[in-house]
Amino acid sequence: MRHKDKDINIGSILNQMYKRYHLDTKALESKIQKDWAVIFGPMISKHTTEIKIKDKTLYIKVDNPPLKNEIYLQKHLVVGKVNEFYGEVLIEKIFVSS
Repeated sequence: MRHKDKDINIGSILNQMYKRYHLDTKALESKIQKDWAVIFGPMISKHTTEIKIKDKTLYIKVDNPPLKNEIYLQKHLVVGKVNEFYGEVLIEKIFVSS
């Protein structure tokens, strides 16, 4: 497809639409929710009840207080693991609640 002598692909159009209508955060949130068990395994996934993202901050809710404490203490590793999984910096901070 040609527009003003530039090649445009459908992927770039979708990315622009996501950003324009602020859907990029929801798409990222959905992607992380889908891949959460792959990234952290079944035990952590089983006890994670909510995953939200806002302004490069990951908000997770867990139903196990010792797990919450462990994630809080290892939050830099959690951030690193998510970013490493996707190969780019998607998350900068994390907040854990129960």
